[in-house]
Amino acid sequence: MAFFTARILSKDGIAITEDIEVWMHFFRHGHVEMWAGSCEVPVTTPLTQRTYRLQLTDGRAGRMTAIVTQLRGENLAVYFEGKGALG
Repeated sequence: MAFFTARILSKDGIAITEDIEVWMHFFRHGHVEMWAGSCEVPVTTPLTQRTYRLQLTDGRAGRMTAIVTQLRGENLAVYFEGKGALG
């Protein structure tokens, strides 16, 4: 897994989080490029939408789907997937 700094954006481009540490794994399923990862955000972070946009600090971005959250102390562990190359 690779480590990145990123932010999570809502569908309308509003930043939900800034400067979070994200662990990501890039792989191919058949002919489809995919990625999956995890991060932790404060428990007060409103992750209520089905999809979000993940934007890495190097400028690459993609749509997060299959989002699962789990309470971890004072934070939420967030697990997600994405399809296609980060562009």
